[in-house]
Amino acid sequence: MEKLEFKAFFYAIGDYSRFSILSSLSKRGLNVSEIALETGIEQSNVSHHMKCLLNCGFVRVMRNGKEHVYSINSEIIPIITSIIRHIEKYKKEIISCDIADMNYISRMIK
Repeated sequence: MEKLEFKAFFYAIGDYSRFSILSSLSKRGLNVSEIALETGIEQSNVSHHMKCLLNCGFVRVMRNGKEHVYSINSEIIPIITSIIRHIEKYKKEIISCDIADMNYISRMIK
């Protein structure tokens, strides 16, 4: 594994909006409108995030007439599930991490 691929992988999955999309898609296939509704992300932004997720191999797309239905790459589901489980289990420790700049992170999510 090269440093570039490592950084690109975590850049793609490390964005909260993209992670939310992956989490939603882990339950069932969705079109852009459904993804926007389920995640609260504006539809135009969903399309932007889907391009990244498609390029990185996290999701697949299938045409259903004029509609595009997105589904998660089944290989990524255990990773998403493990990340969610880890964050829920260690959220107190994660928030109090001395290394993570929580002031910076708090400003970024507002």
